[in-house]
Amino acid sequence: MYVEDRPGRGPATVWLHHGVGSARAWDAFLPAAAGGRRAIAYDRRGFGLSTHDRPFTTAMFHEDVEDLRELLIARDAAPAHLIGHSDGGTVALLLAARAPELVLSVGVVAAHVRGDDTTVATLRRMGQPDQWPQPLQRSLRRAHGEDWADVAGGWHALWTSPAWGGWSIVDDLAAVSCPVFALHGLRDDLSPRLHADEIHDALPGARVIWVDTATHDPHRAEPERFVSELQALWRDAEAGHG
Repeated sequence: MYVEDRPGRGPATVWLHHGVGSARAWDAFLPAAAGGRRAIAYDRRGFGLSTHDRPFTTAMFHEDVEDLRELLIARDAAPAHLIGHSDGGTVALLLAARAPELVLSVGVVAAHVRGDDTTVATLRRMGQPDQWPQPLQRSLRRAHGEDWADVAGGWHALWTSPAWGGWSIVDDLAAVSCPVFALHGLRDDLSPRLHADEIHDALPGARVIWVDTATHDPHRAEPERFVSELQALWRDAEAGHG
């Protein structure tokens, strides 16, 4: 995997990109948002500067969790604060459930916890990647290179497949014991509010912040609020851990 490891004090912060994104998605936030802490951002397998030969199946998130576990151990970065957008948030929550000793806190943005009809319908309306808006196509080309359409197409095919309807990590959420912060858009058709509601129901102590936006990027709609909430989460988690 392609990894960027920015030095700073511990505990480390680890930044997980959205579904068809890359580590570049965090460029506007890093290193400043880490508040002087070490910041690790990486391209999950299949995306960005990591290899693109990965088949996209419903096992994807479980594979990503193992990759993240290995990365934290290999780089002596655990326990860490995990920050994940969309699919990256799913990976962060799953690792916190399965390896709590590696995770100090989890901050998620527009995360997914199960298949849902609204997200699938939205993606189907978007059509194939070569039909997506030109600015998005250019962004994907910058992130993934000349085979961006294959990368985006593989991801899109999985998320619009019948197999996705039965996918869920809701039962895993109860095992998350670290502090959790969730930022979610009120009118996001790529991650409707049911996902944040599921997180809150499973983890009553989780702090859920709603942003009045229809975009899938509520952290970009209110960046200062996002960073402030994250840093408060980290301070509380570190005080409790110490």
